[in-house]
Amino acid sequence: MKTIPIEVSGGVLRLPDDIEVPAKAHLAVLVLEDDEAAPDLPTMAAAGGAFGFLHEEPELYSDADILPDRRNPRF
Repeated sequence: MKTIPIEVSGGVLRLPDDIEVPAKAHLAVLVLEDDEAAPDLPTMAAAGGAFGFLHEEPELYSDADILPDRRNPRF
């Protein structure tokens, strides 16, 4: 993923002339007002619902699953 500066003029988005977008690439545009700061990545992921499925996932392990004197010798 990379960030490409896009010029907006009269409501038209313009890519820089030297940018090549691969044929199978997806382009996402985040529009920020002048007074808005760029959100951090976790905030954008939460707003987009990227991790929403985790709320419905069951907990696979809990502290009750830890057995005394058991450890992985590789760690």
